[in-house]
Amino acid sequence: MTLDERKRKILESIIKDYVETAEPVGSRAVVKKHDLKVSAATVRNEMADLEEMGYLEQPHTSAGRIPSQMGFRYYVDCLMEKENLDEQEFESLQNVLRENLQERDNLIEDIAHFLSQVTNYASFVILPTVKFNEFKNLQIIPVEKGKALLLVVTDMGMIMHRKIGIPESMEVEELQAVARAFTQIFGSKKLDKIRRGDLQQIRDALKQRRNVIDNALEAIDNLLKNSKNEKVMISGTLNILNEPEFKDLDKLKRILTVLDEDGPLKNIIPELVGDNVDIRIGRENQNEDINEMSLVFAGYKSFGEMGKIGVIGPVRMEYWKAAGTVESVRDFLEELFKQRF
Repeated sequence: MTLDERKRKILESIIKDYVETAEPVGSRAVVKKHDLKVSAATVRNEMADLEEMGYLEQPHTSAGRIPSQMGFRYYVDCLMEKENLDEQEFESLQNVLRENLQERDNLIEDIAHFLSQVTNYASFVILPTVKFNEFKNLQIIPVEKGKALLLVVTDMGMIMHRKIGIPESMEVEELQAVARAFTQIFGSKKLDKIRRGDLQQIRDALKQRRNVIDNALEAIDNLLKNSKNEKVMISGTLNILNEPEFKDLDKLKRILTVLDEDGPLKNIIPELVGDNVDIRIGRENQNEDINEMSLVFAGYKSFGEMGKIGVIGPVRMEYWKAAGTVESVRDFLEELFKQRF
C-alpha cells in the first residue's frame, strides 16, 4: 500500500527511534526530535492511521507506538537507504584481508568477526563445498621446533594448509625433497583420485623420511575430507545478550541453540541465495525459533560455488547498516577470491 509523504516520514522516524531506544515512540517525541513542522495532534492522527493500516502497533493503551513487522517490511522495501562502511571500518576490513590473503579458513573467521563487530549482531559466513580439480604442488615449511606447515596448492590457486609433526633434526633440504616427491607423483592428478596406495612410490624412494610422509598423507586426507562439506563460521553470538527483547531465558536458549550449532544455522538460511542482499523479517523466516529475529544475508561466489554471508539480530534491527555492511563485505570477499585463490 502506498503511503503519502507525511506518513512515510512519520513511519521512518518511529522506526529509527524505536531501533535506538527499544521503547514505544510517542507523537511529541516525533515532533520534537525530527522537526516535522506539524503539531503533535496531527502526528497522533497519522500514527492512528498507520496503526489501522497495520504498520504500527500500540503495546500498551497509554504508550506510544512501535513498528510492526509489516512496518519494518515497508521501510526496508520503500524507504531504506543502505549505510556503507565508514572510512575507519573500510580500513579495518582492508587490514583483515591483507593479513589473511593466503589462509582461507582464517580469512573467513576474521570476516565473520568483523561483521559482528561492525553491526553488533551475530554474524555468519558459510563456505560452500569446493569442487577441486587437480593437485598442482605441495610445500612443507618448518614453522617451529618439531612442526612444519604443509601447503597444498590446487590448479585453481587455492591453498589448503595443515600443521604436521616432523623430526626435530630434519633439515629444510630434506623437507623440500619430500615435497618434491609428492609434487612429482601427484602433479596434475585429480584430487579426488588420490589414494594412500599412490604413496608407495614415495615411501620406497624416501624410506628415511617415512614419518614425515605419513604425517603429510594424514594431513592431505583431512584436508580433502573437510573440503567436501560446507563450513560455517559464526561470530558475535553473545551480542544477542545485549538486546532487551531476549531477556526471557527460554527464548534466549532457543536462539543460542540455533547460533551455536552448524546444522540449525544452515537450516534457517534459504538454500538458494542470490547476489543481492536479502532481508527476512521475523515471521518471514521458516524456523519458528527465530520468528522474532531477522536475517540479512547475501551470496558470494567462491570457485564457481555459492557461499553465504550475513547477520542475524532482533526485528528491531538497524537494517540500513546491516544491509550496507553485508553488501560491502560480500563484494570484498568475492573480489578477493577472484584475485587470490
